[in-house]
Amino acid sequence: MSERTVARGDFVLVKYTISLMEEAGERVIASTAHEEGATTHEEPELVIVGEGFLLSAIEEALIGMREGESKEVVLEPSQAFGERDPGNIVVLPARELSSRGVVPRVGEEVEVDGRRGRVIRVGGGRVTIDFNHPFAGKKVKARITVQEIVEDDRGKITELLCKWFRGLPKDRVSVKIDGEAVEVEVPGSIFAYSNAHILLSGFLRDVERYVPSISRVRLVEEFKFERKKEEKSIPEASGEASA
Repeated sequence: MSERTVARGDFVLVKYTISLMEEAGERVIASTAHEEGATTHEEPELVIVGEGFLLSAIEEALIGMREGESKEVVLEPSQAFGERDPGNIVVLPARELSSRGVVPRVGEEVEVDGRRGRVIRVGGGRVTIDFNHPFAGKKVKARITVQEIVEDDRGKITELLCKWFRGLPKDRVSVKIDGEAVEVEVPGSIFAYSNAHILLSGFLRDVERYVPSISRVRLVEEFKFERKKEEKSIPEASGEASA
C-alpha cells in the first residue's frame, strides 16, 4: 500500500456514501454500495480529484488522504446543493405552459426555458414552480474511503473505459502501451451497451484530456464464437462372427 497522499488531479478509486441530513434522519442519495439479492456489493468508483466527479467539497476532502484511509465530512448547504432561494420560486399562467404542451401536476418536474423545476401548486389559472435544486437548503454527510491511487497510465486508461462502460469486467480489457500509442482490446460485448459509439467517443475524449502521454489510441474488438465440437464416430465392425 502506497504512502503517497492524494493530490489534485489524481486518479483515485473511492468508496462513498452520501446522505442528506434531514429532521427524520439521514437519507442516502448516492453510494458505491449496491444490494444484490440478500447481499450488499460495493465497487469503488473512479474520481479524478478536482474534475467534478463528486461534489467539489467532497473532492477537496480527499486531498491529503492515503490509500485505505476513511473520512466523514459534513457539508453546509452552500457547499453542497446551495441554499434555497425564494427568487427561484416562480408563478406562471397555466395557459402559457399549456401552449407549450405542458400539463402541470403538483409534484411533477417540468422544463421551462431550459430550466427544470418542480410544480408545487396549481390553481386559479396559475402554476407555481420551484426551480431550486431538490436538495437545496440541506446539509450533506459524506463517508469516503480511498481504496487506491492509480498512478500508471495503463491503469488510468482501464479505469476510464470502465467508467464509461459500467459493469464491464476489468479483466476483459487489455491495455498495451508503446511510447505515445496505446492499443486497447475490448470484448465485442460492449456493443450491447446502448449508444456504445457515444460512450466510446466519451472514453477517447477523456484519454486525450487526462492522459497527456498518449497521442494515439487503437481500439481492437475481440469476438469469440462458441462452436460445438463434432464427435468422432467409431466405425462399426464388419463381417460375421465364426462359430
